[in-house]
Amino acid sequence: MNDEPHNLPLSSGTRPRLAAKARVQTDKISGKLALLYPEGVLLLNPTGAAIVELCDGQHTFQEMVTTLAARYKSSPNSLSSDVAEYLDRLRERGLLELISEEDSYW
Repeated sequence: MNDEPHNLPLSSGTRPRLAAKARVQTDKISGKLALLYPEGVLLLNPTGAAIVELCDGQHTFQEMVTTLAARYKSSPNSLSSDVAEYLDRLRERGLLELISEEDSYW
């Protein structure tokens, strides 16, 4: 195996997935999707929810950007850095892991 999932660099072929301690649920009060984890809750705006829903360990970062660009009628180049920044913030909180291209074949 390569680096631990939280230490991998984000690249076009890595596959983001939510950490085991995180789960998505609809908030009963606001009706918004919420990312629940032991230390707290993050209410997700529609864009954040769209990103988190694609963090399933199946989609590569590039596939996520392409999907979001089509959904929001934007260019992948303009979204790539914003999506990467959002994923990095989730990783900093320990809510996201990255599966390497090599590990995704095992």
